[in-house]
Amino acid sequence: MTVPRFFLVAPKELDGKSLVACAKAACAAGDCASVIVHENIRQEEVAELQGLGLAVLVADVEPRIVSRLRADGLHISNTEFAIVDLRMSLPRDSMVGLDCGTSRHAAMEASEQGADYVAFHQHAQTIGEPLIGWWNDIAEIPAVPLDPVTLDELAKLKPQKPDFLRPMDEMWKGPEDATRVIASLLATYGT
Repeated sequence: MTVPRFFLVAPKELDGKSLVACAKAACAAGDCASVIVHENIRQEEVAELQGLGLAVLVADVEPRIVSRLRADGLHISNTEFAIVDLRMSLPRDSMVGLDCGTSRHAAMEASEQGADYVAFHQHAQTIGEPLIGWWNDIAEIPAVPLDPVTLDELAKLKPQKPDFLRPMDEMWKGPEDATRVIASLLATYGT
């Protein structure tokens, strides 16, 4: 059984030093793929995160800010943006991901426009086939369960074979919390 990689989402109000310290602990505890940050981050902090092996995605900023920070890409929360247009303003190898909420239509459109991933709010879905499982059955690009996953919720998510897990926000309280959260998710997922 393949254990998903971790998709980290830093709180907007977290200072850069704490962000890097928690991300470092998380990366030491498990296989972390990427981190969503906000425009208050500094270029040196982006470089430190990249040094940990994380793809750094800046949330909801102008493409020029991604370039200025030398980040790896852009995470978009607004489905009104055309990914094709954004790509023209970004550095060539930049990643672009879209928060699709619970919209299957938005995810399909994002995929057609060349998104590198789509993200779903899996807790908000009330009816129908589980979003992550549905997407994995029909699409090539990965789907990210964007709501933080608790240990109890892993049981619902695991059968959908997610490529990624977003750890609980408690991980950003400090490096020890980050280590504990990642370790507990890994232990529970493996059982």
